[in-house]
Amino acid sequence: MNKLIAAILTLFTVASLSAQRPSDQKQAETLQQQQYLRTRDVSTPAEEEQRRQAEWRQSDLVRKANKFALLWAQFTAEANASHTFDVKLAKKLEKAFSDLEKAQGWPGKQ
Repeated sequence: MNKLIAAILTLFTVASLSAQRPSDQKQAETLQQQQYLRTRDVSTPAEEEQRRQAEWRQSDLVRKANKFALLWAQFTAEANASHTFDVKLAKKLEKAFSDLEKAQGWPGKQ
């Protein structure tokens, strides 16, 4: 997180300084800055694994939330159109919400 903040601050500093230079020099500095940001990430394998796990947890939570949202939209559309209650769809919706609550990253869950 600290690396991200430092990178953002560096970009803002470079952007304000480069506004006073000719465009060719700005482009060269931008390329140098991008190269620096790509090469300076020297994280350990353990940090890299933690990052990958965090990305996986986030994508899993998003996938489960999207599944719930799609089922909810289908459930409400069907209920509004036919004025009936689809028990099978309600059970799928309940399971999707239960899966979403069990996902790592759900509020109140570590």
